[in-house]
Amino acid sequence: MLICLAAPGQVAGQHYIGKHKSDVRNLMKEDRKDLHEDNTSRNPVYNMVKYVDNIGNQTLIYFFSEQDTCLYSKWMCDYIMLNKVVAGLNDKYEQSAEDSWYYDSDDRKYRITLTTGEWFFTITTKPDKKE
Repeated sequence: MLICLAAPGQVAGQHYIGKHKSDVRNLMKEDRKDLHEDNTSRNPVYNMVKYVDNIGNQTLIYFFSEQDTCLYSKWMCDYIMLNKVVAGLNDKYEQSAEDSWYYDSDDRKYRITLTTGEWFFTITTKPDKKE
């Protein structure tokens, strides 16, 4: 079940990993009114749903299994959001390294990883493989 990271600096506890694609879409309409589904591009390799904001500062992609169950997410953000996002992660989750945080839900451990790129940073949320 996936963590949905809300507006910059605010980390919501909504969990999406393990949810069906239709449930994720319905929850996104309720929880993330700042993002809208982007159907302008299709990727034949990945079963995914992409969300973007209106000003181009963030993109959130959910990846699904063949059975349309959410496996993980990637949230790409402009560096303008970095300090607020990291502060929100530090407030809500246990930090295990400079670039990763953990949380538990439904008796499973999940890992949130921050990766920096040239033009944006990415927050990836996945089940922890150490289980």
